[in-house]
Formats: sequence, C-alpha cells, structure tokens
Amino acid sequence: MKTRLIIVLLISLTIVSLALIRISPPKEDAFTGLCVYSSPGFSTLYNGNQSVAIGRSLEVGRVYTAYGRLRKTSRGLWMDVSSLQVSPPNFPLESIEGAYWTDRSPQLLTPERVYLASPINASKGELVLVKGLEYGKNFYPIEVHTRGLPASPKNGFPFVVEGVVLSTGRYISIWNGSEEFKVLKLRGVEVSPGQRVRVVGIVRVRDYIYLYPSESEDITLLGYSESKPLWNSSIGDIVETECLVLNSGSTLKLNCTDLRLYGFKARTGDLLHIRALRRKSSLLCLNCSIVQPREKLPNELCGYSPGNFAKISGTVTWVKRYRNGFGLANVTYGNCWVLLKLPTSLGVSVTSGENVTAYGFFTTYREKPAFEVRSGDDICSGSSC
Repeated sequence: MKTRLIIVLLISLTIVSLALIRISPPKEDAFTGLCVYSSPGFSTLYNGNQSVAIGRSLEVGRVYTAYGRLRKTSRGLWMDVSSLQVSPPNFPLESIEGAYWTDRSPQLLTPERVYLASPINASKGELVLVKGLEYGKNFYPIEVHTRGLPASPKNGFPFVVEGVVLSTGRYISIWNGSEEFKVLKLRGVEVSPGQRVRVVGIVRVRDYIYLYPSESEDITLLGYSESKPLWNSSIGDIVETECLVLNSGSTLKLNCTDLRLYGFKARTGDLLHIRALRRKSSLLCLNCSIVQPREKLPNELCGYSPGNFAKISGTVTWVKRYRNGFGLANVTYGNCWVLLKLPTSLGVSVTSGENVTAYGFFTTYREKPAFEVRSGDDICSGSSC
C-alpha cells in the first residue's frame, strides 16, 4: 500500500515538473549598445566590441538595452526583440580631447580632424572632452565635457579674436588691442575699416597669425567704437578732430599729428574735419570733409615766423633765375616782403608785376626772409588766384 502511494506521488511530481518546464519561457538575452545606424525598420547597436542588428527604428546616438533572443545569421548577430529601453552605457567609452569645429559636418580638431556622427552641445571653437565610440569613419559622442575657449592661438586649432578692422582685401586685418591678425575674407562677408568684429577661425602661424573661418557666420559684426580725442588714442581707435593740411599728395600731412592721412583728397592749406581710424603708422579717413578751403586763410606775409605754415599773397617786384634753374621772386605786400623760392622741380614761373598767392612754410635764404612750397599746385599767379 505504501509502495503504491509513493509511486503515485513520484508520477505526480514528474507530471508537474514537465508542465512547469513547458510553461516557463526560455531565458532572454540582453544586449546594451549605442545606436550607430537606423532606418525605418532596421537599426544597429554597437558596444565597442560587437554589433547587433534589431528590427526596430531607433535614434542614432542613444544607448539602448535590448531584450530577446540573440542568434547568429550570415550577416552577423541578430536579436529578435521582445522589449527595449534607453539605458546608460555598461561598456567602456573612448575619450577624445580637442576643439569643436563645424565645416559642413561636426568635427573635433586634435589638431587632426575627427569626424563626429552628430553635433554636440558646445560653441564653435570651444575645447571639449568627448566620450563615446568610434564606428566606421565617425566618432559617436555620448558624453560631452566643455573646457571653454582657447586662451591663446595655437597652430591647427580654432581661436576666437575680437577687435577692430584695420584694412580689407583678400585678408581682413584685425587689431585686438595688442596684436594684428589676418582673417581670410569669405564670399558674401562685407566689413569696413573701423568696424569691430568677432571672428572664430583655424590658426595658421606664418609672418602673422592667420585665421581661417569656414562660414560667413564665423564673422560677427559688432558695430563701431566711440570716437576718441587724437591725443588720447591708440591703434584701432576712431579719432575725430580738425586739422590743417600741411602737404598734399597720395596722403596728407597734417598739422595735428605726425601720422599721414590716407583715403581723402585735399589741398595744402585746407582745414579738415576728420573722423579716421588710427592704424600703426597712419590714419585712414572714415568720414572727412573740408570745413574751410585754403583760400579763406589770412594773408600772413607780414607775419614772418621761420618754420611756420602760412598763406602769403603779394605782388612780384622782381624775379631772378640762376644758371642751375633755381629762381627767386621778391613778393611784397605793403611794407613787407619775402623771397619766394622757385626750384625747377616745381615747374612754376612768375613774372614781375603779377599777383602771387602761395601756401607753404617760412624759411630763410642766405639769412634773408624766404618762403618755400612743396608743390607747384601750391602757387598760383595772375588771374588764377
């Protein structure tokens, strides 16, 4: 009786065990990886060592853990997914330090170019530490740690400079307050001397520090600086003042500064109002005008003062020409007289009895009061005066 009961119990236990085996599902596989490819019905996860394909559309750049049955196929590992969730990486990450850059595609400059699979949350030119995985030709960022903008220019790396435009051409010359930079001018970018700009570009060190931006957005216009007095100005400042022209030509010599003025035409003796950009050794006119033409200067023939600029007007009483071509004309006004020097280089001649007006400097000739001009355009005689 007891033996029969034991046999019945054993049979029952066997039946229950078999039933539990049939009911319990097989143990699921799990795979955590970074999505490196996605299409409407197919994605690839990669963990730095293995890649697994699944039949789902995922977001590239996210880390997922997939559950299901993992099996081998002729094309590699495939998972029949039962469930899926976004998760932190449980695999080692690769680290790259460099400067963030965009040039048709996001990159890290180390200074070699490392192409990123997607943009990162960093400013262009900023130093970053990026952790992720390299797959194919791209690096897939997972973690980004920003380090700020570079403090100084370094060959092959981006640098941000803010300053005043000194000149334009194929390269834009920018003064940042202590150093001059040359920035490649991009098509569609219009800047003018005197403007303040902010530029981010890749550094190439040669005779100057050159910056190469990749797109027009890399050059930002910041407006103009306020004008400063000429005596209190430095390179890159905009100055505003009134000056008398002491000598004219392709540039103007002024009585208010030793710096020559570029970009404006005027005659010796004209009084100018100038708004100009101060450069290393010159002024560049931004907005200049003649406030008083030289014809309105007073006649200072009787105010002889050696070295001073003046306008003289009077009558030629006699003319003497030497063998070498040099000439002298005695010009009188009332009881005052002065010897007007007439070198052959002026290409000017005067005759006795005619009226003469000249713009130049008082000097001496053989210890006698004299007057000299720098150009033949600074003497007029007869009815032309």
